[in-house]
Order: sequence, then C-alpha cells, then structure tokens
Amino acid sequence: MPKSHKHSFIYLRVLRAALVTLIAIPLLSLPSMAGRITFKPPGDRAPKETAGGASRTGVAETTACSSARTGIGKSVTPVLPKKTNIGFTLSEHPTVFVYIPLSTARKAFFSVQDQENNNIYQTDIELPSQPGVMRLKLPPDAPGLKTNKNYKWSLVMICTADLEPDSPFVSGWIRRVEYRTNIRNNSKTITLDSVSKLAEKGIWYDTLATLAQLRMNQPNNQLLATSWQELLDSVGLNAIANEPLVQ
Repeated sequence: MPKSHKHSFIYLRVLRAALVTLIAIPLLSLPSMAGRITFKPPGDRAPKETAGGASRTGVAETTACSSARTGIGKSVTPVLPKKTNIGFTLSEHPTVFVYIPLSTARKAFFSVQDQENNNIYQTDIELPSQPGVMRLKLPPDAPGLKTNKNYKWSLVMICTADLEPDSPFVSGWIRRVEYRTNIRNNSKTITLDSVSKLAEKGIWYDTLATLAQLRMNQPNNQLLATSWQELLDSVGLNAIANEPLVQ
C-alpha cells in the first residue's frame, strides 16, 4: 500500500474511532439520567379519623359533578400513594396535587386542618377548564406546618352555587419531617437527581413538586414525562399517570 494511502487509511480509522467515542459519551451518561425514579414509601398510613372529623370513605371514586354523564369515567383523585393516603414533606408550605376530571364545576373549596380538626388554611380556588393534575400550593402567609405533625387537606368540588352536603370531595394527609442530612437541592437548577434523592427518602410531596416543576419548565422533554408516569404507576395511580399538568 502506498505511504499516502496508508496514512489516509490510518487517519480515517482514528477519525471514526473519535466519532464513535463522541457519540458514546451522551449514551454512557443516559442510564444515570434516565434511571427509573424509585419511590420508597416510609410505610406510615394515614391516621384514623377522630370523632367529629369523619369523612366519606371512598371519596376518590366519587365522580365530579357531571363528568359521569359525559362518559369520561375518571374521578377527582388525590395524587397520593393509594395504599397509605399520606405523604411526607420537608416544606412548611408544601404543594398538594389533585387530578381534576372534566367537570361542570368551575370552583372548589380547598382546606387544611391539623389532626385535632383545627383549620390551618382555607380558600376557594378556580378550577382549570381542561382535565388534568392541578397543583395547590399552601401560600407563604398561611401558618407553616410543624414537624412530625399530621395535617389533613381536603378539596370539595362546588358543583352548584354553594357547597352541598353531597358535593364530591377528596382528602389526603401530610406530615412534615426533617432529615439530618440535607437532601434538598442546594443549587438553583433542579434536576432529576434532585427528584431521585427525595424519592429514595420517601418524601412524596416534594418528589412530586420537584418533578412537576421540571415538567413545567420543559414541557416537551419525553424523559421527564416518562419519569412522571413511572412514578405515579409505582404508587397505584396508573389511571391518571398520563394526564397532563394543568394550571
């Protein structure tokens, strides 16, 4: 083989090897980025209802207003692990998530109580015009949740001019906890790694809120959409795992 051809052949081999390496670098980093977010529930269950604080059981199956007649078949659903109906948070003012189906209701009543049924916060909220998972943030001016205390939140659909005894509603529980090791994301940029750390410690509300924020920031990111679906699937929320986030 002439020397010039030999050098050209060697150059092409080196160039091809370099290209393969460049292509492989993002692929090698993909498994850690795309690894399934594993939520490890702490095993605690929602407190038993105390006297005077009883609520209708099975409320997650209650159909919101006229949605049953439209053939949608989905109900107002608290976005919580189905087996426990309670989630942990590190925040004084956590964000609650509820699936809102297609409904004639335009407003709902949102409230938070402590375990002794004392009102912590309550307000009317506007419901989205499209079905989907809605975020309900406890505002900074509301009393902050105390650590190692259980709180109950409720969302009541206002289907007529006023609340009715049979208005469909859902409820769930929150417990604020603390960890000696800091598992919050210290940087201003949240990542899937932030979500994974929270999920591994069983911090449900913050896992969901962080991943939801990522999805809102990057609505076309399929990796984030898949992570969201897998997270909800893992706690028995398959029916709403593909539903969009709504404002």
